[in-house]
This record gives sequence, C-alpha cells and structure tokens, in this order.
Amino acid sequence: MKDFIKIRMLLLAWSFLVINQVSTAQPAINRIEYYIDADPGYGNGTNLSFAGTTNATATLNLDIAPLSQGVHMVGIRSRDANGAWSIDNKWLFLKPFSNIVPPAAPNINRVEWYIDRDPGYGNGTPISITAAQNLQNLAINIDLIPLAQGVHIVGIRSRDANGAWSIDNKWLFLKPFTGVAAPAAPNINRVEWFLDKDPGYGNGTAISITAAQNLQNLAINIDLTPLAQGVHIVGIRSRDANGGWSLDNKWIFLKPYTGVAATPVPKVVRVEYYVDTDPGYGRATPVTITAATNIANLIFDADISTVPNGVHKLGFRVLDEYGAWGMDNKIDFTGGTLSNNTYQWVGNTSIAWNNPANWSTNLVPGAANPVLIPANRPFSPTVANGVTANCKSITVQPGASITVATGGNLRVNQ
Repeated sequence: MKDFIKIRMLLLAWSFLVINQVSTAQPAINRIEYYIDADPGYGNGTNLSFAGTTNATATLNLDIAPLSQGVHMVGIRSRDANGAWSIDNKWLFLKPFSNIVPPAAPNINRVEWYIDRDPGYGNGTPISITAAQNLQNLAINIDLIPLAQGVHIVGIRSRDANGAWSIDNKWLFLKPFTGVAAPAAPNINRVEWFLDKDPGYGNGTAISITAAQNLQNLAINIDLTPLAQGVHIVGIRSRDANGGWSLDNKWIFLKPYTGVAATPVPKVVRVEYYVDTDPGYGRATPVTITAATNIANLIFDADISTVPNGVHKLGFRVLDEYGAWGMDNKIDFTGGTLSNNTYQWVGNTSIAWNNPANWSTNLVPGAANPVLIPANRPFSPTVANGVTANCKSITVQPGASITVATGGNLRVNQ
C-alpha cells in the first residue's frame, strides 16, 4: 500500500494599473454649489461664484436668518468640465438659541482634601471657605510631619449646593528622605552630532569637551557647504561615564536656495489685547499701529483701569493682511485699580444680567456691590422682563450700554 500526498495549489490574482507617463491635463471646474441640511441632488444646489478654473477659490456667505434655531449642516461640492462631481464637503454648525438664559451655577458649599487613601465623599479634611471666595486661587496648608518619608498623593474635591461632587484633583509629592545622600551624577565624557541620517551611537561627529565645562551653553559650528539646498535635520546627544546615552535632541533647519526670491512676509494690520478673558478674535482691545510700525519692538499701554486688584493674565495677538491670526502671547501680571468687591461685566456668554458667567466675579451683583460696565464686550447687559437687578453703584464707560427691558427693574442703592 502506497502513501500519497495531496498537494493543493492556490492561485492568487492581483489587479494592478500601469500608469502612462504622459500626464493628462486637469479638467477645468465649471460649477460649485452648496446646500443646507437636505441634499437637493447634483446640479440643484445653490450656485456659488468662484475665481479660477483648476485652482478655484470661492467664498461662502450663508444667510442663516431663515433657519430654525439649532444644529444644521452645510454641504459643498464642485463639478469639472467632464461632468464629474467632487466628494461633498460637509460641516455642522449651530444657529444659537435666543432668549435662553442658562441656569445659575450652584454655589460650592464644601471643599475637602485627603492624603493617600480616599476616606469617601464628605469624610475628607474640610477647607474653610466663604460664600464669595474665589476658589481658583485657593491655598491649603498640609502638615507633613505625621507622614512617612517617601512618595504620597494628595486629593482635593468640592461639592455644590445641589450635592454634586467635582472630579478629584490629585497630585504626587515627595516627603524627602533625611540623612540619605543623593548619588553623584556621572560625568559626561562624550557629546556628538549628526546630520540627517543617524550613524549610530558613538559614530556621530564628536564635540571636544572638558571635565568642568558647562554643557548648558555648549555651541557647535557645523559646515553647511557640503549639504544640498533644502530642509535638513541636526541631532545631538551625550554619553555619561556609566555608558548611558541621553535622548537625542533634534532640530529642523533650512539651507536656503540660492537665486530664489523669498516670499514677502505679510504685513501686520491689527494688534489687540485682552485681560484674563478672551472675547474672541477681532473683539479684543485694539492697539494703534501704522504701516511702518516695527512689531518686534512694539510697546503699548494696556488699560487696566477696569481690572480688579490681584493676579491677572494679559493676552495679545496680531492679524496679518491675509487674514491669518498669530498665536496668543500671554503674560501674568499683578495689578489693577478696582476694589475687590467691584463686579465687572464680562459679557462673554449672553446679555443676561442675572447670569453669573457674565460677571468677573462669577456671581450676580447684590445691593452692596459696585458695578462697572466696560465697552468692547461681546454682549451688552440686559435686565430682562421679570428680573430685578441690584447694585450699590453703576459706572457705564463710553461706548458701553445697559438695557432695562419692559417689566425689568434696576435698583441702584447708593
């Protein structure tokens, strides 16, 4: 009896495309259209005028007045001269609900902390707070004497008047070991660099160093002559006496192309600043500049006459002639001129006087509180029908306004 081995052969097939090296001219775009919510079908959307044919540029201005309040979708697509349609690009957007005042945030009535082991909600060590206290800068003093030396964790949380607890904030900290000397850091005995391709540890170009040299300010000179014009990468690392290598530090740099004119840098057309709360692009306080102003050396006076005394953050940014905003620069400062009990209108959320989020204190003013209404706020305050607003005094700056609707009541108790 003979043994047989059955062999089954599996034939595999692949589809592939041979690309003709002769490129085909890109067909021109002859229609761009858009629609809102329901797609009316190809060719039935609202026609959109545009500039160019192969690299078309179009601007879409939507009239949302006829739309209902809530979430909507806008779709846009284009068609070329061959009758082929692009994929639809779609975006969701919100038409805000008007005359809806968000509920007032409940007051916080308990803050507590614990170390290492969570004793359960309400069983932590309480922190004394007052009704009008700013909890953003809350400081607590913890006695570390009873703790063992080593790593610990501290947790802190708060509870509001509705009985809802916040998420726990936790931080690790170290109670240092006494009488234990830290091991000496090993000396660095090699620093090396490479360009573009990493040759491997120990094979980079060595940098001459001495035993007592401060490597924080180490400078190296790299000859860029052999490099091709364009973008490159430089890497640098060090090795200690124990043979341990540091992480590679890498930077991208450009060897400029010769004979190629650089693209002109766009001019800055607007500089604006804000204190603490960002009112949105184009809504902050403008800084006067001229076409010849050197922005690198720009010095301006920020008006803090409406800012309460304390720690604040100054933010400023620029806009260029192409409509591109720069990144916000932010600086911490301590100052201000208002007394701590002055309630300043912020108006980032709505027009509602009785919304705490619209006030600098995150509280609605009472009969004992001075009130300041600055100009250049996203929303101006309105005392709505059925609302009674109270304050000790009220100052409305030039350009600002306040509206008391029919049925509303504003009481100034000065």
